[in-house]
Amino acid sequence: MLYAIAALVLVVAALHALTVAHEERRRLATGRAEWIWYSSGSARPQPLRFFATREFVLPAAPGRALAKVFVDREHVLFVNGARVGAGAQRPGDPLRVYSLAPFLRAGVNRLVIEAASPTGVGGILFALDCDGYGRDTLVSDGAWRVDLSPDAETSGGRYRPMVWGRPPQPPWGYPRMPRPNES
Repeated sequence: MLYAIAALVLVVAALHALTVAHEERRRLATGRAEWIWYSSGSARPQPLRFFATREFVLPAAPGRALAKVFVDREHVLFVNGARVGAGAQRPGDPLRVYSLAPFLRAGVNRLVIEAASPTGVGGILFALDCDGYGRDTLVSDGAWRVDLSPDAETSGGRYRPMVWGRPPQPPWGYPRMPRPNES
């Protein structure tokens, strides 16, 4: 009888773990992306503007490429030198979604996010899904580079970013996809 109860407890715990894992995957629109930021090392709040860069190779230009972006507080997104979009976000806001297919090419591509915060504290979360390459073709992680210099747009960043980790991270939780009526 004790073994039957123990087995039942294990089955219930396994089902609960599967349900929790499924719910997390459903809520995690940004896949394996991690929150990254530039660490200014300042003890006092002060404005910060920097560039997060990442080069990546695509064997062929994708027909469809969807970028999901959240930057607390402001961002400008560039792909291969072209300005794709900009926005301001706060915790609770939806992800910004950009179509990058017209900007991507076969070979080396450079993605740059110019990020700014009035207090110096914030986070960048980025996930790119491309037809033919799957979900998480490119995500924000420790492989990105950050730099204060605007030269990073053309030369790449010099420093590794601070990695906060995958969502949910306070204060952002699980950034969500925008609803059809949200811009």
